Amino acid sequence: MKFLPILSLILLCSALPGAQAQTIRGRLLQERTQRPIAQAEILLADGSEKRVWSDSTGHYVMTVSEPGRYRLLIKAEGYHLQLVDNVLVTTGKETIADATLAESTQQLGEVSVKASRPSTAIADGYVSVSGHTFDLEQTTRFAGSRNDPSRMAMNFAGVVGNNDTRNDIIIRGNAPNGLLWRVEGVDVPNPNHFGAMGATGGPVPMLNSQTLKTSSFLTGAFPAAYGNALSGVFDLQLRNGNERKREHTFQIGFTGFEVGTEGPLSSKNKSSYLVHYRYSVLGLLSKLGLRFGTGSAAPQYQDLTFKLNFPTAKGNTLSIFGIGGTNRTVFDNTVSAYSDADSYNDYRTAMGVVGATYNTRLTGKTTLRLTSAFTGTKVFNRYDTLGRDENLHPNYRDRSHYTKATTHAQLTHRYSAQGSLLAGVIASNYWFSFHDSTQLASGMRALRNANALVQTYQAYTQWHYTPIDRLTVNVGLHATFLSLNREGVIEPRAGLTYQVTPKATLSAGIGNYSRWQDWMLYFNEPVGDRQPGRLPNQSLGFSKSRQAVLGWTQRVGNDWLLKAETYYQHLYDIPIDQNPSPYSALNEGASFFTTNRTGLINAGTGRNYGVELTAEKPLSNQYYLLSTLSVFDSQYRTLLNQWTPTAFANRFVWNALGGYEWTVGAHNTLAIDVRNTLAGGRRYTPIDLEESRKIGTTIVDDLRPYAAQLPIYSRADIKLTYRRNRPRATFEWSVDVQNVLNHQNAYQMQYSNQFNSLAYSLQMGRYFVVNQRIVF
Repeated sequence: MKFLPILSLILLCSALPGAQAQTIRGRLLQERTQRPIAQAEILLADGSEKRVWSDSTGHYVMTVSEPGRYRLLIKAEGYHLQLVDNVLVTTGKETIADATLAESTQQLGEVSVKASRPSTAIADGYVSVSGHTFDLEQTTRFAGSRNDPSRMAMNFAGVVGNNDTRNDIIIRGNAPNGLLWRVEGVDVPNPNHFGAMGATGGPVPMLNSQTLKTSSFLTGAFPAAYGNALSGVFDLQLRNGNERKREHTFQIGFTGFEVGTEGPLSSKNKSSYLVHYRYSVLGLLSKLGLRFGTGSAAPQYQDLTFKLNFPTAKGNTLSIFGIGGTNRTVFDNTVSAYSDADSYNDYRTAMGVVGATYNTRLTGKTTLRLTSAFTGTKVFNRYDTLGRDENLHPNYRDRSHYTKATTHAQLTHRYSAQGSLLAGVIASNYWFSFHDSTQLASGMRALRNANALVQTYQAYTQWHYTPIDRLTVNVGLHATFLSLNREGVIEPRAGLTYQVTPKATLSAGIGNYSRWQDWMLYFNEPVGDRQPGRLPNQSLGFSKSRQAVLGWTQRVGNDWLLKAETYYQHLYDIPIDQNPSPYSALNEGASFFTTNRTGLINAGTGRNYGVELTAEKPLSNQYYLLSTLSVFDSQYRTLLNQWTPTAFANRFVWNALGGYEWTVGAHNTLAIDVRNTLAGGRRYTPIDLEESRKIGTTIVDDLRPYAAQLPIYSRADIKLTYRRNRPRATFEWSVDVQNVLNHQNAYQMQYSNQFNSLAYSLQMGRYFVVNQRIVF
């Protein structure tokens, strides 16, 4: 009832007269070097005569008469024709349609039209296989995505998403900590609220999808510009604010209560600002006396994203950016999927990055991108249990944090239309403070108690060569050095794409990849050691992987894209126990915390292999379809010398998505989106029922690690969206019914004292995600 006045005001505003002419604008860049393209012709591909030209900075502005979806055809001398499809125009804000153009290496007897590859985080053309680009609309369109880039990426082939409570990205059977997060050229810690240190996921994203532009998601055999990753790369770019006029956004939904603003700082040099702030809806309601959340707890979180962009008269650009957030949840004697009965848990985390990027053209063929940033993350965890004296007693304490200063210099040199070179250096300085302890029979015992200073250095070079339009070759090297133990590694990588026919492409990639260990692992202290401060894990070297990928892409008709990829990954130098045991670091991330084991050695191995199939029809003729199927296996081996399934060997995942849009009236849109997922259940170690009954708690059979599997995960989502375009604002309402069939998916298997038997704990049932957005 408290929200009825607000709802009435919104409905009143939405009844204003119809929409007016709107604007499409964007910037055209040359792929690889990202240089602006002047005097390119941009046409509406609808049979009309509407056309504009780009200026000396590559910018263009086009006015259209009505809201809707448009197709743009871009022509520039010396470049392939580019078709930019599915450009959504609304009344609330100007539509951005950037594009990169590929140079034509030879004169063709016929016109070649290539689908537009939007500007991505790393210059286009260097990714040969297993690469995906995504934009804001995909993140907000797909049912079940909750405006979360991670959950949206779970629809791509090779990615498993069978956990309703967290958005960890599990790629091709690899542990989630093998993923590299990069924002604006800076490697960042876990960008999710309530994410454990060393993890890469969490329940709620800290990244704001409203501030992202088209970005890259790579699932294997990625190019030399990326290091310290075994499974994949999420390379995100923040968009610039509107340099022409001020625009504002108000949104309330699952991810929070959000306000945003953007606009010009100076009309003379096209400088702009972009700021978005978000606060937890459940936290806000709890302050109003309405109790929601997990048990009796309300998750409270807030985050801020900003970017300032300053172009110069000489074509250079300076940008200042930042992302940061804090969160807290208190469980007080509750029973839930996250906390035990008779306990108290105060859990808080924070993460932030602030930096500046300078782009400059050194010569007509050479550009330099220089980024410097500070990043940091911290965690506070107080976990107490209720004793027989009915008092809370300490069980676990954690006060840990680290800060990083990093500089990333990237040079791009274009030799000719056929060849270019990408080279860079990343230097980072870390300040660590790890202090956590747990309750033992003798009292609280430190697991980590360290303050340290560590440096890392990475260098890479990537050569791109296109001898003919049909063939592209990428060859590169990546080198990494870790000062903590003076370990270094050099990794060769190569990839190619060959256009067999005008609609069929063969692609391949191969390379070596490595990752240093989770930072906390290096500082584990042996439990019961009489020499406090002894850190035997610091001698651990890098975990390594050799990867090979082979792919085939086939276009069918004008809209359909069929894709198949097969891969093999050999993992080696994996930390395991020096005494025979089932432990392997390849299973880190299956639980919420980093192991406190010590005395580990780099003697473990693993292997992942599989096949991925994709059938995709992008949005055209008012509908889209996407289906992905991944069949794979993931195994590891320790000194026990037997191949065992990893914690992430789900074996298969199938996603099917689709959506349709109707035009309602002259300017409004109604859309329905559906999604269905089937995946192999989570792996777990079988439970010894007889021993569990004797002791009264769950006892697992360590000799059979991850030999059991939960039932198949099944979930269907359906989303309804209504968009109303008014003269100066766009109103959008959506209802996303997740797990619409209320399927009872198992979360974990455990021993139940209450029933004296084994029992599943269940994941989330049917629930509604309601969202409203106003852009004006």
